[in-house]
Amino acid sequence: MIDCIPAEQTSFNDLKKNLLEKIYQKLNTEQKEAVFTANGPLLVIAGAGSGKTTVLVNRVEYLCYFGKLYEENIVAKADDLNALEALSNSSEAEIRAHLKKYVKNAPAPWEVLCITFTNKAANEIKDRLAITLGESSKYVWAGTFHSICAKILRRHIDLLGGYRNDFTIYDVPDCKRLMTEVLKQLKIDDKIYTPKSMLEAISKAKEKCIEAEEYLAVSTDLRAELISEVYKTYQAKLVAANALDFDDIILNTLKLFKGHREILNKYSNQFRYILVDEYQDTNTTQDLLVRYLASTHKNICVVGDDDQSIYAFRGAVVENILSFDKHFPDAKIIKLERNYRSTQTILNAANAIIANNKGRRGKELWTDSEKGERIILKKQFTQSEEAGYIVTYIKDKVASGENSYKDFAVLYRQKAQANALEIIFSKSSIPYRVFGSQRFYDRKEIKDLTAYLHVVDNPDDTIRIKRIINVPKRSIGNTTVSLLEDISATKDVSIYSIISNLENYPELQKATAKLRVFQGLIDYFREFAKTASVSALIREIITKTAYKEYILETEDDKDKAELLEELISGALMYEQRAVENGEEATLKGFLEEIALITDVDNMDSEKNAVTLMTVHSAKGLEFNTVFLPGFEEGVFPGTQTMAATTSEMEEERRLAYVAVTRAKKQLIICHANTRLLYGKTSSNPLSRFALEIPKELVIIEQPMKTVYNHNASESKRKYANSRDSFVKNTQTAAKSSHHDFSDKTEDIKVGDRVSHNIFGNGEIISVVDLKKDFIYEIKLDSGTTKKVMASFCKLKKIN
Repeated sequence: MIDCIPAEQTSFNDLKKNLLEKIYQKLNTEQKEAVFTANGPLLVIAGAGSGKTTVLVNRVEYLCYFGKLYEENIVAKADDLNALEALSNSSEAEIRAHLKKYVKNAPAPWEVLCITFTNKAANEIKDRLAITLGESSKYVWAGTFHSICAKILRRHIDLLGGYRNDFTIYDVPDCKRLMTEVLKQLKIDDKIYTPKSMLEAISKAKEKCIEAEEYLAVSTDLRAELISEVYKTYQAKLVAANALDFDDIILNTLKLFKGHREILNKYSNQFRYILVDEYQDTNTTQDLLVRYLASTHKNICVVGDDDQSIYAFRGAVVENILSFDKHFPDAKIIKLERNYRSTQTILNAANAIIANNKGRRGKELWTDSEKGERIILKKQFTQSEEAGYIVTYIKDKVASGENSYKDFAVLYRQKAQANALEIIFSKSSIPYRVFGSQRFYDRKEIKDLTAYLHVVDNPDDTIRIKRIINVPKRSIGNTTVSLLEDISATKDVSIYSIISNLENYPELQKATAKLRVFQGLIDYFREFAKTASVSALIREIITKTAYKEYILETEDDKDKAELLEELISGALMYEQRAVENGEEATLKGFLEEIALITDVDNMDSEKNAVTLMTVHSAKGLEFNTVFLPGFEEGVFPGTQTMAATTSEMEEERRLAYVAVTRAKKQLIICHANTRLLYGKTSSNPLSRFALEIPKELVIIEQPMKTVYNHNASESKRKYANSRDSFVKNTQTAAKSSHHDFSDKTEDIKVGDRVSHNIFGNGEIISVVDLKKDFIYEIKLDSGTTKKVMASFCKLKKIN
């Protein structure tokens, strides 16, 4: 056997690449490039419907199986070349087995970290990896930012001091209950400074890595002193309960890495390859976390689409993806522009809309599938007739056998639009679901039972103890609970600790017997949980507390009683997944899983019903036919955005881009002459985003002067889709709806106190004269600032 001469060497490596490309032949050219680029920083700009999940799965599988084989220049022998040539007609399994011989230093599954934004996406990646990697796939670290960080904190949070590794995670309702306690303790009016507004302020601070102790020094909020005090008290109560809120999960991981270099080194060394999905949605702490973890190997691949960055209100920073190659100067950039979801007509419309944004990397979506139907632009007189048209269209399509109900989605910009839609849908006999309504785990009955589980897991969880101490009724009154709270605050001990040591608190003597019964129940469940499964524990709690009888007795609602069985089913499914993943099914694991569940994780895609949801909630989903009602100035884009900065309008346009690209086959844009929203009737011109769609892609349908009848189909008239008439109709509507507000508002000036029907009272801090309209900037009494246009609101001067 002799060494290959250079020509043979080149042939070997070329043939090796050809065989690898054959294994991944289902991927397109750009997808393959993203999979085979193993080492160094990599930015994948993945357009809507371009198969980014496919890329993520195949990249992880390739790395674990082949390492960096595609890029390696192997010094081979002549026999090696002959062996590869003989594989040209072999099966994939045979090719894989032979190429595996040349793989050096491929990462073990636990050396690969894949971060997603939903548990659903993480589970999909794990399921698909199991097909190719088999049992070893379960050792890949795949999960959301929060689940990955929680896993790290479970091992090390005790190093921060104040926390134990068996901490509890508070969801949003739990945090609101805690904040209500904080405001009450600090004697702050929760009507002016609501729990929600305080939590939002604290969340924004945590997203920027600002801790309670430093908040006052760095905040520019006019309420900084008050918020600082609330933040400190809120955080102290969390620590006392050994609990974290969602923001704490990531913030504490960063604190751990900053304060304990050996922990950072452990994980940055372990994760040789890091992949992050939906990078355009990352906030400041998440971006920093990724850079920390990638600091050793720098094999970081982020996938995302700057054109789909729509969560600034949640702290997302689009600059994270736009400036990725500034943080990693040697980063390779690959664009996935081929779309596998929508028709070319829909893609052309989306491309045309988003092209008006300046702050973007730029790409052009295309498909080799059908051109597709033109986009319908449907005009109606009112939003009720708009909803009626949607219902009639769906009924006709389903009756003809062309579609099922689940093929349709109605996506709206503002939640307030849902009311008019629901009224008509409820009369139509069409099955529908309003996505984003109350989550299963937020229902009272489920919150009660999971509160028992939390207390069993962590008896110092005062928020949950107070929820269940008298549920079902056990004659422990509010006076006793208030006394327990006062002692807890004064002595700095948990309520459970007080109940466990009642002999030390003579002031509780009258309630001692009842409190001991409650303590005995909790202690029994804690002992039972040591040997029982989670599902068995839930059933035992329901039985011993007679909770089902309590539900039926107080509400006579069998549907709610059935929810209890659904909770048990959820626990059984968790236990089954744990077995499949070779993990131990623990109570803490179950509670952590349900705490980190998102709305998208809960969505049942198989249910045959029309979906009603906001555009924000629809990101990542797809439907055969999509309706976009309320495509009007003042609705989409909203009034606040129209009076805001360029960056905010660009985010609104990205939201329109996301809305359009949810449609696979048919897109129907709706607008109305008049719309009642937030108690005010307005006549709005057609949205600028509709006007940005080329005329040849649109067919206009005008309204008939009839009242909607949900039992009869509306006859349709189709008009020529010339761009001229399109714009002319819009301009006419805009003129007819416009009013000169100068004479009505000339007496409102800077310094005036005013009242707004939605936002409340505040002071005018600036006025912009638009000749025929005004923009007012109001500093509200709540501490926030709002910009409103005179044409969309009626301000009242107040003394």
